[in-house]
Amino acid sequence: MPPMLRSFAFVMPCVLWLFLMREFVFGLIPVNMDTNTIYGVTKFYFNNVLNGVIPLWEPFISLGRPFYAIAICNLFNPVALLVPLLKLAGMNYDHAFVAYMVFYFFIGCAGFYFLAKEILKDRLMAYLAYLGLMFSSLGASMFTQMTFLEMVVPAIWFFFFLLRFSRRQDQGNFLGLTFTVMVLISSYLPFYFMTVLLCFLLVFIFLYFKEAKKFCINKYNFVIKNWRLFVLCVIGILLAAAPLLAYKILDASGDVVAPGRHCQYSSAQECYDRTMGRQGGMAYDEITRSGTLGERLDMQYLFGNLDKISYGSDSFFFLPVWVYIVLGLSVFLQLTRLTVLLSIMAVFMGLIASGNASGFHGFLYRHIFFFAYFRNLFFLGAFLIPIVILLSVYQFQMLLRITIKDNSAKKGIIFGVTVLCLILFWFLKHFEAVPVISYVTLGTFAIASIVYYSGIVRFSHKIWAGIFAVLLILQPAWILHAYALNAKEFATVLPSMHVKPTFSWVRPQKPAVSSSRIYQFVHYEDFWYDMSMTDAPPKVGYPQSTTRWTFDLSEHTPEDVLANYAQYKIILYDDSNPVGIPVKGPSDELAVNYFDVNTLNLHADFSKPQTVVYNDSYTTSWKAYLDGVPVVLLRANEAFKGIKVPAGEHDIEFSYHPPGGSWVYITATVALFIFLLWAVFMLYWGL
Repeated sequence: MPPMLRSFAFVMPCVLWLFLMREFVFGLIPVNMDTNTIYGVTKFYFNNVLNGVIPLWEPFISLGRPFYAIAICNLFNPVALLVPLLKLAGMNYDHAFVAYMVFYFFIGCAGFYFLAKEILKDRLMAYLAYLGLMFSSLGASMFTQMTFLEMVVPAIWFFFFLLRFSRRQDQGNFLGLTFTVMVLISSYLPFYFMTVLLCFLLVFIFLYFKEAKKFCINKYNFVIKNWRLFVLCVIGILLAAAPLLAYKILDASGDVVAPGRHCQYSSAQECYDRTMGRQGGMAYDEITRSGTLGERLDMQYLFGNLDKISYGSDSFFFLPVWVYIVLGLSVFLQLTRLTVLLSIMAVFMGLIASGNASGFHGFLYRHIFFFAYFRNLFFLGAFLIPIVILLSVYQFQMLLRITIKDNSAKKGIIFGVTVLCLILFWFLKHFEAVPVISYVTLGTFAIASIVYYSGIVRFSHKIWAGIFAVLLILQPAWILHAYALNAKEFATVLPSMHVKPTFSWVRPQKPAVSSSRIYQFVHYEDFWYDMSMTDAPPKVGYPQSTTRWTFDLSEHTPEDVLANYAQYKIILYDDSNPVGIPVKGPSDELAVNYFDVNTLNLHADFSKPQTVVYNDSYTTSWKAYLDGVPVVLLRANEAFKGIKVPAGEHDIEFSYHPPGGSWVYITATVALFIFLLWAVFMLYWGL
């Protein structure tokens, strides 16, 4: 195929996908669910970076808390730098974020093409895999679950480089492996990928023992020969893991707690006891009673009511009906090791993702430590999509390789195809509201298969691949169109303009009001304040993460009492009057010199000594300075920060310095960028 035509073949599906999802891409339908959360984190981070500050603290919500999401939202990935670059080019943050998401998704589709080509040794079959992934639910669901892309895209490239390295032990492929591991570690909790990798290794070693042994020997020889490179790659992985490690150090210090995971299925007292007791991991009920594939996925919605899928749900799981047709026809085929490998991988992922519906996850929870440290098991369903697509394309490749020379054999396979398609037709009839396009795809596929095996029309291999490619995307194109129509009810405007935060002396008493259905949950309201960098009302609410002392205070103080007190950011105390005097605005006595999310610098001119209490959550990582000199920071009124200030003119500073500080994040970003460039150079120019 000429390069121009090949480029056209790859670009046109992207154009079609962009057209079908245009209202998402152009911001007419905003991101929703967890993607909204990630957008809030991303906007907050890069907004502050463009202000010259790496945000380490969130002063606007939960009375102040560490900016914990910095370690798990893909912010250090070089691709994420598209957001600030596009913002500098004139885009709003929400448009820049969606552009980054879409580009990252296409990178994943491209990686899947290369992975399939390495496995199947056939460009046309790899192209079908590329289409299958692009027109699965992975692309549509990213607008509600960006986390899927954060996990799956680097995992696809990891297995591509792993396969390439197993066949050719060179520095380029090793650097590619290293970079993908760095991205996986810095993107989201690595436990999901560890689960997939562990499953793959166990099955692969069992089925391909000789190949696995050879790979280990070759890897060992490569490391011995290239030990300097190996050491540098280990350092790179550690640098990429530094933000997550920094947060875990902070977590281990007891400064912060994550009570939300303990509260959903326990009493208030049990939630408090477990949170304050810093109990590691989660109870089995906490993991399996919500967020599993078994709880979220209704088999009915695999085939029926596909035109009614709501944008208010993050459990959208869809594979083109083409995939199920091919898997049904694979009964004609003999088992191969690759078929068994992919099938077992799919079954294992499904069993684990189903939680207590299968019982398999319970066994792993009891015997492998890290299964107690992550929930939302339906995230593993995102890995099911590429595995099943790869399996179906491989089965289709073997179906096309069946050669029939005598008429009786032709009649036999044509009869078999007809019967199986009729069975699939009967199967679909048992689901409610199956769209007509699914039946059209099934019928057209049956006719095309009969023509192919009968030999009535002798098209080239490429033309047949093109016909089946059209059948592959026909039904999902209709599904994506219906999905976009359903999502219009969520149309709203997200905070997207650049903000330079200002210090407000008084917190609002009432929450910001939005008509959008996206903000029907407190969790999303919290991130609205981060997006806009304005203060939330003075309450903790249902904390996802907060400081230990603020959580303790909120549990033992009536909400109205805490809100009435904490509405004022600054309160002054002196020895003659034990009742604090709230500061309602700037004055000659106290004014703001400088404010950013990590720092508050005040200028004071007191006539008598005062204790200045800053009603922002206390942690041991906060430091206090008086006229530039470190002084003792008080934990005032149980959960807040205080400093003793003598009479006269003084500069007061509260500054946040968590483990590693800003350098952890700067170093991780630089390391990922360097290893990306290094890998690209060694893959294309360094050999």
